[in-house]
Amino acid sequence: MGILLALGRGTAIAAAVMFAFAILKRLVIVFGLLLALIKFLIVIAFLVLFISIAVAMIREWSRDKNGVKNA
Repeated sequence: MGILLALGRGTAIAAAVMFAFAILKRLVIVFGLLLALIKFLIVIAFLVLFISIAVAMIREWSRDKNGVKNA
């Protein structure tokens, strides 16, 4: 009977460890995807910023070429 109890405890511990590894693996995947999404959004924000600066510079240059002066 003692052997069965020992095997049951060992199996329960092994099952708990395997379950913890499975949950940890899922958490790593989910957080990895979330961090990748955040990084992607940051890159998109910088691209929008750079494009808006470039458009503003091109508009200013075209105004200077046309001779339009600001007050």
